[in-house]
Amino acid sequence: MSPEVARLGHVALETPDLDESLSFYVDTSGMEIVERTEETAYLRAVEEYDHHSLSLTEADEAGVDHIGWQTEEPEHVGAFAERLEERGIEVTWVEAGAEAGQGEAIRFEVPNGHRFEFYGEMEKPEPPKERRSKLKNRQYDPTNNHPIAPNRIDHLQIWDQDAKECAEWIQDVLGFQLQEYYDLQDGSRWGTFLSACGVKIDLAIVQSENDDDPAAVHHIAFEVDDANDLFAAHNVLNENDVPVDGIGQHGISRGEFMYGRDPTSGHRIEFNTGSYLTLDPHWEPVAWEENDISDGDDHQWIGGIDSLKRVTY
Repeated sequence: MSPEVARLGHVALETPDLDESLSFYVDTSGMEIVERTEETAYLRAVEEYDHHSLSLTEADEAGVDHIGWQTEEPEHVGAFAERLEERGIEVTWVEAGAEAGQGEAIRFEVPNGHRFEFYGEMEKPEPPKERRSKLKNRQYDPTNNHPIAPNRIDHLQIWDQDAKECAEWIQDVLGFQLQEYYDLQDGSRWGTFLSACGVKIDLAIVQSENDDDPAAVHHIAFEVDDANDLFAAHNVLNENDVPVDGIGQHGISRGEFMYGRDPTSGHRIEFNTGSYLTLDPHWEPVAWEENDISDGDDHQWIGGIDSLKRVTY
C-alpha cells in the first residue's frame, strides 16, 4: 500500500487572548464555532462538513501548533508513520478525541521545523438547528450569513530557511505534486507551490528573508465565491479597524486575494477566490523566473501585499 495525502484539513493556531481572537475570526470574518472548551475553540467555514478547519488555543503568545492534513484512508496514517520512522523522523501518536472531533493521528516535523499532523477521520457535526440549511447538500442557511462567510479552507503559505529543500522533501516523502515554482535570477528558488489533492495548490513554500529565520506561517487562505466578496471583506475589516495587508491578484495560481490580520495574535487570513484546477494526470509544472510577472518585486499580477509579518511555531 502506498499511502496518500488527500487534502489540507486544518491549522491549529495559538493566541494570547482567545476571546479577542474569536472576535476577529467569528464576528468580523464570519467563521462558525463548532465546539469550545475553556482553552480552545474549533471553527469551520460555512460550506465545510468536517468538525473544524481552524482551531484557536489560548497560550502565552501567538504561535502555530501544527498543520493538519487528511489522508486518503484512515489506515494510511499508520503507513505514513512507518515510512517516516524508516527515515529517522520522530513520530508522535495522538489518540482519537485528543483533538476534538478527530480520529487517531500522528505528528512530526518536516524541514526545517514545520509541525505537520496526519489524520484519517474527522466527525461531521450538524450545524445548530437555527442555522441548518434545508438543502441536504448545504450546511448553513445562507440567509443570515455574515457578509464575508468564507466557504472553505483553501491553502497555506509557509516560510522556510531552505524552501527548496523543504519542498523537495515533502514531494519525495509525503507525495505532494509540484504545481508551480519561481526561481530568482541567480538560480535560487524563491517559492514552490505544491498540491496534496492533485488538482490545485494546497501548500506554498517560500524562502525566508534570512537564512536563520525560524520556520513560520505567512497566511492561511479561505475561499470566497468571487472578487466582489473580496471588496465586501475589505469593507467589513475596515469597519472593524482590522489591519488589511493588501488586495489584488496573484500571478502564481491566478487567485484573487485580500489579506486581513487578527489584531490580537497577528495571524494573517487570506480571503481568496481560488486557483485554477489541474485535472490533467500528466500535469507539467509551471516554471517562473524572476521578472516574468509584471510586478517583479512583489510577485503579484495586480496589487500587492503590504506586510511580510509571519508567525512561528
